[in-house]
Order: sequence, then structure tokens, then C-alpha cells
Amino acid sequence: MYPEDRVLVVGSITIAPGSAGSGHLHRLPGNGTLSRVSVPSPVAGLIDESLALERAADWGAALQRARQALELARQQGDPQEVAVSLVAVARFRFRLGQYDMARSLAREALALAAVDAPARADALLMLGMCAAETDALVEAEDFYLRAAELAREIGNHLLHFRALLNLALGFYLQRGRFDLALTAAEAASRIALERNLRDWAHFPLICIAWVCQITGQRPRAHASLEEIDRLLAVRSVAYAYHPLLSAHLALDEGDLEAAPPLYADARLAAEKIGEPGLNVEVRLGMSRYHRLAGDAPAALAWAEDALAVATRVGYRLLEGKAQIARARALWLIGNGAAAEADLRAAGETLARLGASFDLAYAMLALAAVLHERRDPGAAPTWRVAVRSIVDGGYAFLLEQERVLAFPLLAAHLNDPDPETAALSAALLVQLERVPPPPLHIFTIGRFQVRQGRQTIPDLAWRQRRAGELFRLLLISGGRSLTREQVIEALWPERPPGVANTSFHQATSALRQALEPDLPDKFPSRYLEVEGGRVALHLPPGSWVDWETFEQHIGKGEWQAAAALYGGELFPDDRYADWAAALRERLAQRFIEASLALACEALAAGHPQETLEAVRRALEVEPWQENAVLLGMQACLALDDRAGALRLYRKLEGSLRSDLGIAPQAQVQELYRSLCRL
Repeated sequence: MYPEDRVLVVGSITIAPGSAGSGHLHRLPGNGTLSRVSVPSPVAGLIDESLALERAADWGAALQRARQALELARQQGDPQEVAVSLVAVARFRFRLGQYDMARSLAREALALAAVDAPARADALLMLGMCAAETDALVEAEDFYLRAAELAREIGNHLLHFRALLNLALGFYLQRGRFDLALTAAEAASRIALERNLRDWAHFPLICIAWVCQITGQRPRAHASLEEIDRLLAVRSVAYAYHPLLSAHLALDEGDLEAAPPLYADARLAAEKIGEPGLNVEVRLGMSRYHRLAGDAPAALAWAEDALAVATRVGYRLLEGKAQIARARALWLIGNGAAAEADLRAAGETLARLGASFDLAYAMLALAAVLHERRDPGAAPTWRVAVRSIVDGGYAFLLEQERVLAFPLLAAHLNDPDPETAALSAALLVQLERVPPPPLHIFTIGRFQVRQGRQTIPDLAWRQRRAGELFRLLLISGGRSLTREQVIEALWPERPPGVANTSFHQATSALRQALEPDLPDKFPSRYLEVEGGRVALHLPPGSWVDWETFEQHIGKGEWQAAAALYGGELFPDDRYADWAAALRERLAQRFIEASLALACEALAAGHPQETLEAVRRALEVEPWQENAVLLGMQACLALDDRAGALRLYRKLEGSLRSDLGIAPQAQVQELYRSLCRL
């Protein structure tokens, strides 16, 4: 219907309230859809001006131009230009929260637009956004799907992109259908890349990062945020969601200190763009931060502020989330009755919205409150929560809310009610499939293990030789050993009965070191003890420094390898026979890397760098003759004859005292030549 000679950008990408638990997007700024008119016309010119004023944040003037365009289009009687102008005005009504008026304008545009016109798809998209903002989610899904299908049929890639993105964030994420949200966002991302929609490419990444943060896929969430950094060389208002998600991830990973300044950045951005939904999310995040920090009054104040904002702007989903946040704070204060009332109210709201993930979270929290009070309603509520978690595939919620979930699961596994016990057992099976937090393990020059941003305390490793067992398994083939192999390595002198007891104590202590809040008899997801064999399982995303060191060596990445080598392997186990072979191998490979760096530096005319690499090699092996030879050559390049002589004499002394041999002929010849000077 519209020829190809003119393209106008009309509309705004608006993301309706999304998932609870960890956040959702609201009105992300953007320029909208592509609508085409036959020739540059006065109506098109006014819409162009409206868009320019909108980009400059002059909302009043932008709305005025859009109204003028609509009035002129009506006077000229062109139904297609009227439809385009109607959607332009509807966009501003939507931004102002005037959803009924925006819906009315979009419906009028839908009636006027040709069946294959971009304005028709744009009107469908606006109707979907209005439905999503007013909690008519089923209606929103229908409009989004119709908009996406029409945009695909007419080849309008930007409209197709926007429809998929709104479907992901405005419906699937809100309903807790995280797999479909990811699928739709990934499809939108592909369109942005394939069709060169660079200005839009970061929006699906925000969605992907949010879904992954909610579902515990932290490495991918971080990767998406890093990609947003790359795409947004200049910070835009859309970047407001970056610090918000970064703060959420910091709390997930136990880095409490990092969260407040990130939330402050997100709050400033939210206030700048006038986004109430983002403001609510910031307040919910700050409430969670203070709750995790143990400051219940502050957590309550932020939750109440979030609830007030959500109620004022009419975001029902956010109201439900804020009620959960307030209930958690009230419970922490000790007001279980008020917490119960809030959770029941949240449950009713979320059930009406079909927000299944948030409803599962509310029921889990309510079951925990009732269980603590020994209320008879605890078991039925627990069953509701378990069914929601199992049916929705939300087992990751148990990992995120261990304090709530683990005591309940332990209490009901052997419940006298067969249904409750069976549901609890099914949930435990799902929990076993949820990867625990990845481990970041340092072994070269020190021993330290981090779970996310949290470091496992040294004291935990010293309990009943838990650390020695962990380190032994870490360097064993397949990270698995038989009971007999462990006993032979750690307790070779003890009688069999005593050694077996020590083995069980060490495995129990290691289990607790890795998962200190794990209830008794719960299966560990890091440590498997079965059939006389113990195995260490590192979840996806884990990192071990000595393994990475050897990978660098294998690729000839000498500098990266040398940077990782901080000293000998497992310094606390210096005299343990089981670590000796790997310790020696790593030391020799470090010397290999140091000599390679020394050779490269000397060839490049950098003798000082050569000496530094040589000195590091000699710290590990004082009688390393090739290192001394390179060092002497570097000293000569620096006109430091005395330094070269000192290197030789120190080598000669080490070889004589430690090995009873003399330096190799090439080194001796260089030394004699220096003596003749």
C-alpha cells in the first residue's frame, strides 16, 4: 500500500511489566516502527518533527506536532496517513499512562489501515502494549502475535523485531514462561543483527540478561551485559537497565557492597526518563539488599515505598512483588501475622494475573511463615508451592531461596501425608538437577575457593581435613577416587576402622564446607559419595587456576601463563606426596614459560624484561642453566659485566652444593670470556 520512497520512524517500543522475582522492563525508549507514505507530505513532515522533538525529550511539543499531523491527515482525507498519525498520537497517550485513550486511537487506526500496511501492525502492537499495561495478558499475547505475524508477512523487520520483543517481555516473562521469553528475545536479537538494526540490538540483550538473572544463569547474564556495554558506546536512557541488572546479580552473588551504588545509578536514570516501573524495581532491589544485610527496618521502608509507587501508577504485578518484599521484611522484624496477610494478598493478585513464577515465590514464602508458626496450613500451602515450582520448572527458585526452601523440604520429605511426602521427593529430584554456584579455585601460590563473590572461609577447610580431601580430589583423574585411595593418601598410618571413620568425617566436613546450609541427608551437588567412591563435581562456569595455566602453556600463551603462576601448588600441602608430581610439573612449565618470555624479550631488544623473566625462573629453580645464560646475555646488553658474573657464580654455587656438578660448557665459556675482558 505504501511505496518504498519514504520511511518514517513512528511509535515507541514499550515493554510491559515482566517477571517478578528479579525484575522486569517497562517503557524502554525507542523510535518505533517503520511506516511508509507515498511522497514526502506535510503530514509526514509533522511526524518527523514530532519524532525529533521526542528524541530531544520535548514531550509537549512532540505531542503537539503529532496532533497537528492527525488534524491535517483528517482534513486531507487520506485514511492511511490518518492511521499513521493516530498511532503517533496514541504513542504519547500511552507514555502519559492514558491507556484507554491510547487504546481508542489504536483501534481507530486499525480500522483505517490497509490489511498489509505497517500502520496496521503498529496499531496491533499498541493495543498489545495497552493490554499488557492494564493486566489483560491473554489479550496482549493475541495482539503481539498478530502484530508479529503481519510484520513478518509484509517484510517489516523492525515491526517484527518489536513485536517479538514485547511478546518476550510483556507476556512470556510476566507469566513466568522463561524458556519462551528467551526464545522470543533470541529471535528478536537475530533480526537486529541480520537486518542491521544496530540502534535496537541492545534491547533483546537486556531481556536475555534479565531472564538469565532470574533463572540463575549468571555467566550468560554477565555476558549479555558485557555485550550491551559493547553496543552502547554512548550511554542511552536504555542503559538504565544495565546498572539495575548488575545490582541484582551482585546480590545474587553475595557482593552486597557493590549493589547500592548500582541501584543509585539506576534510580537516577529512572527519574530522568520518568519511568515509574524502573523506580519500583530499584526500591525492591534496595529492600532485598537491606534484608540480606540484616537491616529489617530499612528493608521494610524500601518495600513500602515500592508498594506506594506501584499502587499509584497501577502496576498490579509490581504491587504483588512489593507485597512479597514487605512480607519478607515484616517477617524478619518478627511480625509473622502481618507477613502472612501480605503474602496472601500478593497471592490473590498474582493468581489473577497468571504470574505463575511470582505466585510460586509468594506461596513458598507463605509456607515458610506458616511452618515457623507451626500453623496447620503450612503443609497445604507447601503443596501448592511445590506444584507451582514443579509445573513451572522453577526448581532454580529453591537455590535462590535456600533459607526458605531447604527447611521446608527437609521437614516434609518424611511427612505422614503421602501426597506431601511424594511432592517433596519429586521436588528434591528437581533440585538435584539445578547446578549449584560455580567455584573459582586458586591453587598456585595460595589456596582459596570462591562461590560467586563469596569466599569459603579458611576455617571450613580445616575442619576434619576437608580442605585436603578437596585438594586431593581436585587433582585426581576424573576428580574421583576410591575410599581406599583417599585413605592411602591422607591416613596411611591409621588402623582401618579409624581410617574409615576419618574418611566419613572428612567427606561430611567437605560437604558442609561447600554447602553449609544443606540439611542432613540432602544430596550434595558438589560431592558424591557412593559405592565406596567419592567424586567432586564442579558445576558449569567453574574455574581452576592450574588447569587454565596449563591451557595457556599448551597454546604458547607465555605471558598469560606466567601471570597465573603465583608460587608452588598447594603451599599448605608442601610435604604431601600426593601433590608432589603435579607441583613439579607446574613448576617446570612455569620455567618453560619464563624462558620463552626471556628469549622473546632478548630478541626484541628488551634486556631488562629478559632479566625479570630470568629472575622469576631462578626463584623456582636456582640451578636453571638456560635461565642464567639468558640472564648473562641480558646483562651484557645492559653493559653490566658484574651482574653477569654474579649470575654465573651463584649458579655455580647452587649446582655444586645441590647437585654436585659444574655448569654446562656454553655457560662456562661465556663466563671465561667475561673474565678475560
